Amino acid sequence: MSAHPFTGPGLSRRTFLRGTAVGALGFAAAGTLAACGSGDSTTDSDTVRVAFGWILNTEFGGYYVADDKGYYAEEGLTVEFQGGGPNAPTPMQAVAAGSADIGVAAGAADLYTAIGQGNDFVALGAQFQVSPAGLLSLSDKPIRTPQDLASARILGQEGIQTTLDAVLIGAGLDPVYDFTPVGFDPSPLVEGQGDCYTCFVTNQPITLEQQYGLRKGDGYEVVTFSELGSTQYADLVFVERAALDANRDKIVRFMRATMRGWEDYLADPAAAAQLAVGKYGVDLGLEEAQQIRQAELQVPLVESPSGLFSMDVAQMEGPMWQALTAGGYENLPEPSSFVDLAVVAEARSSQ
Repeated sequence: MSAHPFTGPGLSRRTFLRGTAVGALGFAAAGTLAACGSGDSTTDSDTVRVAFGWILNTEFGGYYVADDKGYYAEEGLTVEFQGGGPNAPTPMQAVAAGSADIGVAAGAADLYTAIGQGNDFVALGAQFQVSPAGLLSLSDKPIRTPQDLASARILGQEGIQTTLDAVLIGAGLDPVYDFTPVGFDPSPLVEGQGDCYTCFVTNQPITLEQQYGLRKGDGYEVVTFSELGSTQYADLVFVERAALDANRDKIVRFMRATMRGWEDYLADPAAAAQLAVGKYGVDLGLEEAQQIRQAELQVPLVESPSGLFSMDVAQMEGPMWQALTAGGYENLPEPSSFVDLAVVAEARSSQ
């Protein structure tokens, strides 16, 4: 996973379009993969270039399944997957520059900020109904509530303070805490340098399991920021508004195939992880056991009683925006102005 929810709000449009992605929670450099049979990166009317917010690992397994099983081909589409990472353009930069047709914004707040600063993006749906961002602690001193957090020594990545502030302010607590910047390895937590560690619940807990032999509830505890009162979506699919107007049918077909892939992913996450390791992220040195475990942990975050890639505008205008505002985000755009639920609805109804 990338460090997307950990970025702060003060990003100008010029800096945004020039800059590169922030540091992230992962294993390897970014890469670009053209789907089998695409031949080269030259685009045509049937090609869809997809820019992801992190490397081509299991995080995006449903897309790989859709491609590998020929669901995109059945829709008359060829896809090209562009991996992200610390040294790659963000999906927002790639779509704004025209080097990608569809973006998957790892950090929802980053997408909202980009829209608020003048980018005419339209959000179509959210892969993660609950953001994987959260807190990791040891079972002998668990951090499960905002009150626990307020008195804890926090280890985390620079930029996460906006989310920590949102959790504490939302609970009626002062956003004053003991914070020590660390990297993306949870070892400092195990070494006792702090009481909790900002993490992705689909990533760092696996490190504690595989490297330290700890288990959830018997060694470590994990809680999402959503469970702490700061709910957000993650991995939002978005496009330029002009591109949606001009190519709506193609985008509906893309989403229809994509949702088929994610349905298969939910039924067999291990198979999707194996595709990441052996095909789509083959050059990244991904470790199969870790990727399978990550795929399993992602399942409850992707599932939704409302259907895959659902978004709730009322929820965004209420609790989600309140949390972002508490964290310091300003000039947030009205969700109704940039969320188009009809594309996913049409794709779902025609499956």
